[in-house]
Amino acid sequence: MSLAVQPQLLPPAQLDALDRSTADQLLTEWGHYLGPCRRPFGVEAWGLFVAGKPVSLAVSASIVSSTVAAYARGEVVELARLCSAPSAAWATRVMLRLWREACPWSYWPVRAAVAYSASDRHEGRIYRFDGWRHAADSAGSSGGGQWTAPRGEGHAARGPKRVWVYDYEGGRR
Repeated sequence: MSLAVQPQLLPPAQLDALDRSTADQLLTEWGHYLGPCRRPFGVEAWGLFVAGKPVSLAVSASIVSSTVAAYARGEVVELARLCSAPSAAWATRVMLRLWREACPWSYWPVRAAVAYSASDRHEGRIYRFDGWRHAADSAGSSGGGQWTAPRGEGHAARGPKRVWVYDYEGGRR
């Protein structure tokens, strides 16, 4: 009796780490309004794949300032980018939930995750619906710190933002 060899099948969905260059390429290709994540410090990226093709990604990063929403830099991770392929907008909420629950931050254990929503782009409902709390309204940054050039009028990262926090009870990741 011989056994039939089954063709190698791709998993229907998969979450996997991405290298920075792949994440930046997808952010550009998919038209994320901030573009690639060019921070010179801790950054990690994760991708959601369906039938072997990337449909969404999340980029984790160290926060820029020393504190945010009463957390010190070494207690928090920022969701620096969340983006889906234009044909897979449905995947954004899925990726947000997977990122906060299943994508570890390897630099230090975190007590909370933070994200910013540009007030002129969206109200941040995706975070609120996922259990995040609105922590603050921020005037935003005009850049010009130690690692960024000054941001002129019309720059995508300039302007008011909302700060969202997901508190992990007892620490996580």
